[in-house]
Amino acid sequence: MTELPAFHCFIFDMDGTLIDTAPDIARAANRTLVALGLDALPQETVASYIGGGIPKLLQRCLGEKTDEYMQRALPTFMELYTAEPAATSTVYPGVLDALRTVRADGAVVGVCTQKDEPISLAILEQLGVAPLVDYLVGPESVTHRKPHPEPVLKVLQGLDVTAHESIFVGDAATDIQAARAAGVVSCAATFGYGSAESLLAESPGYVINDFAELLGLVRAN
Repeated sequence: MTELPAFHCFIFDMDGTLIDTAPDIARAANRTLVALGLDALPQETVASYIGGGIPKLLQRCLGEKTDEYMQRALPTFMELYTAEPAATSTVYPGVLDALRTVRADGAVVGVCTQKDEPISLAILEQLGVAPLVDYLVGPESVTHRKPHPEPVLKVLQGLDVTAHESIFVGDAATDIQAARAAGVVSCAATFGYGSAESLLAESPGYVINDFAELLGLVRAN
């Protein structure tokens, strides 16, 4: 039997990869829209807008009304979302077991997210994932967001690991692009918010349709 490829550093996107945050994001987004006197959107629609950070999400929700409402929408959303960032969000099946296995086998775990760090850390804490994460990088810690390689390189620097011993798992094309630009092996998570078509178009190193599949393709060392 062929031995699985081994990595010492496992980096993950958060929303749509480790955690299904769409319910809380959609709730905060719709409460924001209603507060502005606009119509709420279906949760599935808001979920399809996730990726690129909260300002991008709100731009997509507001559409042609962005210029008129964005200045009020962003602080309203942040107040609502910060108050309850993980009320109905859930950890994807297989995540906790996989992270425990990876760490038990001697690897380190990083999170590279487009979401503000305080909210990200609060979500990870509330859902019991934080103790399994060694380092987190959000947009405040870098000059450029994904798909620029800087956030991934920042994680590598923080964990004192090299690109060739690392793998980055994400659900968006920007995750795969950032991994490639940083010289890191990529793994596309098709169960998240990005379309499978957009992910496969980036030719990721690995593809998983369920988080539990990850450690059947690679191992930690």
